[in-house]
Amino acid sequence: MPTISIEGATINYALSGVGPDWLVLLHEIGGTLETWSPLVPHLEKHFRVLRYDQRGAGGSSRIEGAFSIDRQVEDIAALTAALGTPAPYHVAGVAIGAALAIRHAARHPDSVKTLVLACPAPGVSADRIDYLAVRAGQVEREGMAATVDNTLGNSWPPETIRDRAVYDAYRARFLANDPASYAAINRAFAKFDAVPDLGAIRCPTLVLAGRHDRLRPPDYVRGIAAQIPGAQLKEVDSGHIMPMQAPEALAAAMEAFYGENRPQNP
Repeated sequence: MPTISIEGATINYALSGVGPDWLVLLHEIGGTLETWSPLVPHLEKHFRVLRYDQRGAGGSSRIEGAFSIDRQVEDIAALTAALGTPAPYHVAGVAIGAALAIRHAARHPDSVKTLVLACPAPGVSADRIDYLAVRAGQVEREGMAATVDNTLGNSWPPETIRDRAVYDAYRARFLANDPASYAAINRAFAKFDAVPDLGAIRCPTLVLAGRHDRLRPPDYVRGIAAQIPGAQLKEVDSGHIMPMQAPEALAAAMEAFYGENRPQNP
């Protein structure tokens, strides 16, 4: 896959599909651009689809030194500018990827045409802050294997494992994370809060809740959707990593939403 240098980091990305509208896809903590792979055949028929490994993930640069989640938010604008992405473009994110999308849309309202927020995680509750700190320390000392079972037990519960090969491949990618970068992202996430940005969103927004999501249950996601002016809400038979666990249902929801909002087609 191609790479590009932005803001002191090398970013690994994938670009496919037809334009003129672009769609930027943002993955979760512990994931890579491969999280969105099952959706690409559906989406690239309508969009120029941009996926990338966020700073500290996959084939992109590891995190060194001071780091905040806002650095990953700023990378969205830097990457789209470097690639000549025409604005406004569509943005979709899952879990923390949805949080990045929220803040980006609030800061750059003229750049974002629509938002899709799957299992959004715009902030961290008080009881999870200590958990993230413990998890960060654990992976630094013992490696990614020390947390994989607990983490995936919450984000990919047994009732959402419909294809063992898909789950096993995801687990392998999770284990391949750089522990230091993963720890840095966890610690930064504990300090991040995009909830105040929700009311500033002005573009059409689709919010998707996972019926079996143990981390951001449907009631929580409903509360998030209620704070976004005019947002649509839909529940999907999924856990927390919706693009991998319910790709067909997610694709159908996204295609219906984009159809309602008249994306341009070639």
